[in-house]
Amino acid sequence: MPQASPRPGVRRAERVTVNRFTQAIRFVRVSRLLLWTIWVIYRERRRVLRARERGDIEAQPDVELLIDVLVAFRKTAVQLGVLMIKLGQFLSSRADLLPQRALDVLSSLQDEVPPAPFSHVVSVIESELHRPVGDLFTSLESEATAAASLGQVHRAVLAGSGEVVAVKVQRPNIQRLVNMDLSTIRFVIWVISRFVNTNEFIDLMAFYREFKRTIFEEIDYVREAANARRFAEIFKDRPGIVIPKVVDGYISRRVLVLEWVDGIKVNDYAQLEAAGISRFAVAKRTVEAYFYQFFEVGFFHADPHPGNIFVQPGLSPTEPTVAFVDFGMVGALTRTTKQGLRDLFLGFVVNNPHAMVAALAHLGFIGEGANLAAIERGVALMMDQYHGMTLGEARDLNVRDVAVEVEDLFYRQPFRIPAQFAFAGRAIGTLSGLATGLAPEFNLVSVAVPYAQKFLGLNRDGASQTAQQLLTQMLDAGRTLLTLPMALERVLARIEAGQLDVRIAEDGRDGTTTLLARRAGRRATRQPMSGLATFVISLASLAAGVVLTLNQLVVPGWFCLGLAALATASLLLRR
Repeated sequence: MPQASPRPGVRRAERVTVNRFTQAIRFVRVSRLLLWTIWVIYRERRRVLRARERGDIEAQPDVELLIDVLVAFRKTAVQLGVLMIKLGQFLSSRADLLPQRALDVLSSLQDEVPPAPFSHVVSVIESELHRPVGDLFTSLESEATAAASLGQVHRAVLAGSGEVVAVKVQRPNIQRLVNMDLSTIRFVIWVISRFVNTNEFIDLMAFYREFKRTIFEEIDYVREAANARRFAEIFKDRPGIVIPKVVDGYISRRVLVLEWVDGIKVNDYAQLEAAGISRFAVAKRTVEAYFYQFFEVGFFHADPHPGNIFVQPGLSPTEPTVAFVDFGMVGALTRTTKQGLRDLFLGFVVNNPHAMVAALAHLGFIGEGANLAAIERGVALMMDQYHGMTLGEARDLNVRDVAVEVEDLFYRQPFRIPAQFAFAGRAIGTLSGLATGLAPEFNLVSVAVPYAQKFLGLNRDGASQTAQQLLTQMLDAGRTLLTLPMALERVLARIEAGQLDVRIAEDGRDGTTTLLARRAGRRATRQPMSGLATFVISLASLAAGVVLTLNQLVVPGWFCLGLAALATASLLLRR
């Protein structure tokens, strides 16, 4: 490979100018692309949600139109580069914005572009690290080993130690181009928002803020170095996982030097088999590493595509070593988020859609003003398919099919997916496809179960806390059912007190009868509760108690039955 020659002094980074005409052309192309794409995405989701509000649960988006629009977006994004490829990848994780078939169009969008000139690489390294390349490296290969829209990687040998390293360098003018594209995205959102109120169906500004934060984190190599160190600490005691070491003194916002990682790309099946490495073992080790990040650590590598995962031979064919690279995109689950996920799962365990919707709202999936009753109905319909499954039946589930149903629920209800969950969902989807490609017989659910049990406190260590949470969920379910007799009591008491006047009227136009109710004057005196109200409370409480007991919710069930008994005793004493 051609190599950089030592230089007598430090040069300033070469400035590749972006003239005003080029900026104007790019602004027009990006604006045109985004206006049509965002408008169609918004229009189709608005149409589906409004139809569901009217009771049309069979309403479907125009998927063919969405696919046509996104195919054009993908083609233009590859030509424009910089943020457009990243925006496409970001959209591919948003099941709340696009139906599954449309998401599939963007999921294949790869961040691979031609590398920047080698002269730019040398000038950036020297300006950022303040030393000539010849003093930093014995050799620096001019051909990039990987090139993406924001940066590229070159192989080098450190001067002095002779250690082989990977040198990651940002592309020319990336900060300026990122700011240009972000300004264009914001402008397009502003234009659309002037004509329609999008917040009811898609919070475009929240989408923009999340995307902007993600991009600025990814182009900050100091942050990426900190992420790499954290992953090294996370996996230091777990054999079979390699995280490249950060080289101290070779870090800046635009340059990052790490230990070089050799290995076979995880989707190079022929090379894996030629090396005698078990593909099943690779799938298992990779997936276990991710579930460890998700469930136990709460900090995860959010970009597990095949270019970021390498495999090395281990002690035996069934004990391979898996190496992860590129730590620019990460996700985190806070303690509050973890508790919200536990509440969500426990709501499912006790078949309580109300508790699940409350947990989803707490986690940020539901915006202000959303129709919670409609969301509860959607959640309840989905729960009917999976509630009561045995562990064996759960293991036999097709992860892809379940993911499609969850994504369909997100699209057809007024949900919005917070960034950390979008990253996690995208990572799990990529992992599922990766594991299936490596070993079609691999069962993702079987590997996930032990980690999920520990996370949810369903093992011995967390049994006490989980029991307390389950009791809380069951009591919440009981309180929800008890709302009916309480409401009936209030209505009947107001009728008897003369505060509510009920009349049956006939509509002279079509002969239909209508039940009319209105408040009576304040001077009506309230009478004690009659036998009718007590009878209704007794009957409703008895029904609630039976339903809860049959669903194995013993404590709230007996509470309702006790209430029914008291109401019945009251009736008997009156006689």
